[in-house]
Amino acid sequence: MKKVNYFQLILSAVILLAVAAEAVVNIQNTGSGARAAAMGNSFVAVADDNDAVFFNPAGLNQIKKRGIAYTNVSLFFSGIDGDNLGQHVLSFVQPMGEKMSLGLAYERIGSDLMSENGAFLSLSYRLSQKLSLGLSGKYLFWSVGDIPNDAVTGLPDPLSGSSAGNVGVDVGLLWKSPIQGAKLGLFLKNVNQPDVSKGDARVDTDGDGTLELDSDAGKLPMDLHVGVSYPVNEASMVSVQWVMRDMSGEETEKRLVVGGETKLAEGLMLRAGGARIFEDEASGDVNAGLGYRWGKAGFDYSYHIPLDLTETNGSHRFSLAYQF
Repeated sequence: MKKVNYFQLILSAVILLAVAAEAVVNIQNTGSGARAAAMGNSFVAVADDNDAVFFNPAGLNQIKKRGIAYTNVSLFFSGIDGDNLGQHVLSFVQPMGEKMSLGLAYERIGSDLMSENGAFLSLSYRLSQKLSLGLSGKYLFWSVGDIPNDAVTGLPDPLSGSSAGNVGVDVGLLWKSPIQGAKLGLFLKNVNQPDVSKGDARVDTDGDGTLELDSDAGKLPMDLHVGVSYPVNEASMVSVQWVMRDMSGEETEKRLVVGGETKLAEGLMLRAGGARIFEDEASGDVNAGLGYRWGKAGFDYSYHIPLDLTETNGSHRFSLAYQF
């Protein structure tokens, strides 16, 4: 009798559950590498490749060899008025002895007209055989190209030619439990809530159309990620993650993310993941992908579907990695 692969059934169930939901897309939370994206970005308790820089720097010391990775993705549609909208991620990891590892990364999301960027420096330190601490310092900045003057008034756009940024801090913990290889991960993103505006962010606080200065409007919210990963068997792993976005604000978004991967053949992996958002009119997304390892090189692919953006065809993400 052919043995049933229960984990592949779990992956299929994840997809079906996520399809029954709707999604909210935040361009600042679109993910990085294709492997993590295929697992729905449920990666805080996995964090065992270059994407640990973005998901949990405490996991960097799980990487035993230096490596470089590059990711390219086209985001949801061809662009803004013909602009080339997309995402590029480049990362490098260097082990530094038995207890410490270094990670460097650069990320760009945007188009020819405008972009959001981040330069990352991450360190992980093994506090004990089971517990690791990670810290990331990052410079987050945005820039806008030349925008034509208003066609009616002739006035220049206030953001034309502008740019601004600030330094942010992320903190992570990773604990390898004694329970059959299960790991617990915790990640605080934007601990210092950096203000990436030019210091004069204005909002319509009264709803009367008048913009007023708001000192907090340009601050990035602090997010909390807590997750558990568990190896179902030698070939399969599942990860569950709870995310609270803007946990320091008045409109905290809560979501449950489930993902996993299983080996189909030597070097070939199948992955899937989905999210459930516990907010009105926003309830999740669905992801799937494949990965292949050949010697020191690796290739990963993921497909992301934002279920409430029915006018799009999702996004395709490709990652290349090499260890040396």
